[in-house]
Amino acid sequence: MIFVILVYLLTALILAADGPTYATHGPLPPSSKLRLAEEDDPRFSMNVDMSDTSLPPTAVLMNAVELAAQYAEMEYLARVPQRHGIVLAQFPQVEIAIVPARPARAVEVRLIMYTIYGAILEMKFGRGFKECEIEVLWENQIKAYVYFTPPTNDHSSPTGRFKENLWRLPRNSSGPEYKPTNLTGSSVNTLFDWTPVYEPRGQNIPPFEVFLLALGAIKVVATYSTTTRVGEPLHIGSELVNANFQVWPESIRSAGHLRYGHVLEAARRIPGWQLARHRFAEFFCGIQANRRPLGVVLIQKGQYVPALGSKGGNVSVS
Repeated sequence: MIFVILVYLLTALILAADGPTYATHGPLPPSSKLRLAEEDDPRFSMNVDMSDTSLPPTAVLMNAVELAAQYAEMEYLARVPQRHGIVLAQFPQVEIAIVPARPARAVEVRLIMYTIYGAILEMKFGRGFKECEIEVLWENQIKAYVYFTPPTNDHSSPTGRFKENLWRLPRNSSGPEYKPTNLTGSSVNTLFDWTPVYEPRGQNIPPFEVFLLALGAIKVVATYSTTTRVGEPLHIGSELVNANFQVWPESIRSAGHLRYGHVLEAARRIPGWQLARHRFAEFFCGIQANRRPLGVVLIQKGQYVPALGSKGGNVSVS
């Protein structure tokens, strides 16, 4: 643990050279919040039908993280009307489309969060990253369809097993890329800034685990309003990866207030930041606004037990 504290001291000194000073942190206290990314309402379920058409995993994951983040900016129980989806310009090989099941014209945000996360797990640990059609069910009633397909546009012909299904569905006038406008906390990130660094002597983490942690963090943070203050340290873990995501609101007197919208934005940025540097590894991120420290986000190797810290191997967090 002494080594961990020394690492944070060194990292804080690096950050201080270019911005605000952050307090150092040890293990999360026993009273901190511990949330598992796999927590779903038992009334939710989904049916996945996959084709043999493979999709590039990185494009799937980057589009999934961004779409989940866009939905997480809205109220958790908000109902999103019509058809929405995403095709990132940097990763145009995949389209993710969300369509309410008729006669419904809207689908709840929480169902989309459950489905995106569950679909990624199904692809990774099940049948691979492939084109798929997903029935989203609530109390055994179909509420929406989610499609992971090669991109469709008004000038292309539908190809693949599910493309014709998607082609026949009505499209939003805004097209396939959706930018929500009725945000609960759009002003939170106006002055948002971050200072990301790899931890000195930090261990590498498998790329998929970084993506899944970021997606899991977005899924958990979506349960809070983006403007709500993070009042205590938060740990987000997964039973499926040997790494963990930690959030520390700043405690020094000159600090501003860390809000869940800041954590959401950090989780949204982390996979792309590490991908661009061709390294997925332990990570430290100082979050600030107007040069005032708000808090830090960490990704560490090992599953996590409060008061003990990150532990290698298969440590139970349940």
